[in-house]
Amino acid sequence: MSSKLEAIGIAKRYGDSVALEPTDLAVQAGEFLTLLGPSGSGKTTLLQMISGLVAPSAGRIEIDGRDVTHVEPGKRGIGMVFQSYALFPHMSVWDNVAYGLRMRRKSREEVRAAVDDALAMVRMTEYAKRFPKELSGGQQQRIALARCFAYRPSVILLDEPLGALDKKLREHMQAEIRRLHKELGATFVYVTHDQDEALTLSDRICLMNQARIEQVGTPADLYDRPATRFAAGFIGHSNLLEGELDATRGASGEPILLAAGG
Repeated sequence: MSSKLEAIGIAKRYGDSVALEPTDLAVQAGEFLTLLGPSGSGKTTLLQMISGLVAPSAGRIEIDGRDVTHVEPGKRGIGMVFQSYALFPHMSVWDNVAYGLRMRRKSREEVRAAVDDALAMVRMTEYAKRFPKELSGGQQQRIALARCFAYRPSVILLDEPLGALDKKLREHMQAEIRRLHKELGATFVYVTHDQDEALTLSDRICLMNQARIEQVGTPADLYDRPATRFAAGFIGHSNLLEGELDATRGASGEPILLAAGG
């Protein structure tokens, strides 16, 4: 199966500082992939290079097999949702959602239909005439999502969109984002440092640490079969045992024998 989105040898340096080691990552059409890791692990840098907001030092980005490495962000056919909402305070909810469509010179009828559909999707139709300052944080984030969804991009990038919300609202919005992903059928690439959020939302998780990928797999893969010591310690609650391999007869189904080390 061909990938919807592919990073091939993508890397970023700022002088002597490495923000991302050469990295390969493929995302399938319709997949919900989460970039998970601690601060400084390279996840946001990778997302920004996919979006076109940051130019890579090496490698390339492909969408639907087309090299978009040097294509400006607005022409990549992707949508982006930020933690800060980035709503225009002087515009109504309806006009905020319509903004991207108007910039793309859609007809008045197309704009009306797309905005009404997007607001219905995030269950905010009754708030269309309000202004951002009249909305709660969760409502503002829904409008930011609606603005992105309105022009139906096939790839949607989300950079810690729930980071500013309290725990209860985060959990509610997680369920909403998962529902919206299923309804849209778009490819989602989602950045977070919250492992519970990643385990809840993702089809696959790309775990990152120290500017490189540690492991890519399903939530169950990372939780039950961590590939590295970092993965074992970062996901879930783990007991790490120091040991020395003494003998194994795994092929016969007998247990592996470990001799405890210092």
